[in-house]
Amino acid sequence: MSQRRSALFASLTDTTYDLLIVGGGITGAGIVRDAAGRGLRCLLVDKGDFASGTSSKSGKLIHGGLRYLKYRQWRLVFEACRERWLLQTRIAPHLVRPIRFVVPCYASSRAPRWLLALGLLMYELLALGRNRGHFRILSPRRLSELEPELDRNDCRGGVSYSDCAALDFRLVIDTLKSAERDGAHLINYAEIEHLEKTASGYMATVRDTLSSEPHMIRSQCVINAAGPWADEVQARTGASQRFGLKLAIGIHLVVSRTRLPARETTALEIPQDGRMIYVVPWDQNVLIGTTDTFYAGDKDALPITADAVEYLLAGVNRYFPRAALTPADVLASFVGARPLLGGDGGESEDAVSRDYEIVCSGPGQWAITGGKLTTYRAMAQDLVDRLVRKEFPNRRMPPCSTTKPLASAVEPFPVNASAALLELWQRYGSEALSIESMIRESPELDERIDDRAPFFWAEVVYALENEYVERIDDLVDRRLGAFLLAPGVDLREKIERWLRLRQESGLINCELAESRP
Repeated sequence: MSQRRSALFASLTDTTYDLLIVGGGITGAGIVRDAAGRGLRCLLVDKGDFASGTSSKSGKLIHGGLRYLKYRQWRLVFEACRERWLLQTRIAPHLVRPIRFVVPCYASSRAPRWLLALGLLMYELLALGRNRGHFRILSPRRLSELEPELDRNDCRGGVSYSDCAALDFRLVIDTLKSAERDGAHLINYAEIEHLEKTASGYMATVRDTLSSEPHMIRSQCVINAAGPWADEVQARTGASQRFGLKLAIGIHLVVSRTRLPARETTALEIPQDGRMIYVVPWDQNVLIGTTDTFYAGDKDALPITADAVEYLLAGVNRYFPRAALTPADVLASFVGARPLLGGDGGESEDAVSRDYEIVCSGPGQWAITGGKLTTYRAMAQDLVDRLVRKEFPNRRMPPCSTTKPLASAVEPFPVNASAALLELWQRYGSEALSIESMIRESPELDERIDDRAPFFWAEVVYALENEYVERIDDLVDRRLGAFLLAPGVDLREKIERWLRLRQESGLINCELAESRP
């Protein structure tokens, strides 16, 4: 157990919080940053690692939701376009990268090119000029120049437009670190088991899932931001209202860019059902996703079936025939569950609303679920605004400040920076300066963990000291992001061996829990 974690658990009995937030994904992270910035005393807990659920298993897209126009979800698209612009230009410009979407049209496509262009015109109007560049109508020849590997048979050209992408898990961690700088307390591997109403608020029983020890936490208010697990937490805490969530699971594959040499992010229509999948180039690899199927099984053991893998590969091979991808080309795969509101009216999975819902089950007991990665900040502000008005009407506090940069985005990128610093900056923002300082003080940390991976040993030390790492999987998957940036490269054993040597030499003091099987 880390010293930070031990100190937090030791202080719980002497602390009364304003807010206890359950759920350390992007929604919970947004809430705790907002609330802590207003001066509320906050504790956030998660039964696993931060971002270990849906918030590290998304398609990594920060987008306005073009496809939601088909379902007339105008407000959602408007809000998503605004939030995308804030993330890209103010909040996290080091993480949110611009991408260009290409949508090819074929004789068999359900949406002709003119209809896509009409939708993109509406998309730009709703964005109010906050897109990076205008959409373009592409002739077959121009489309072939942009994506030469696309199938040319019966091609009718296509369209292109601008959107964004980001490392979702890094956005969560950076948001949590900003909240901690404002005084928030954060504990991963801490599961709420029981909630009891008291005269002054609530007494929560929280179990340390690493040691199985229970801890009692006093808080005036409790917020359930557990995403796909929201209804389970509602039941466990005795809340009177449920969301009635339906879950959709989305499977993603990672292949090498040498096997699928896509140049731009490409949206592909699956002929048999009309759904869209995406091919997203990311450095030396390509992310393929996603399936979108209703799921009612164990949320802690989401399946990646052979049929789902085949569905994605067949879709890509239809449009990139020379790639001829097979399951052997898949370097990594992951699956996440999306909490969907409603969905009982026979709609297809992709037609169910991506909006969110906030409920108040009684004095001081709040819950939120639904929504999408792009709009997490607006969701958090909506909830905290309502909560402050109702629960703290007589307390003076500043308004929401989460449109300001994250702590890692405050400083500008240095002039004449090295190539290594630029690489680190794209993942850590100005915190890259701390990593660079470590390298200057200990030159051996300048080495790469593996020749096939883009990570320095200094990043390992930085994460252990600053980013709430309790298990080796936390470090490899949700701090470094090896599943996307170095798929197929097993870093765990190498890192564990390196850490043991440094511990024996007295260079580092770190006790990591065993990884789950």
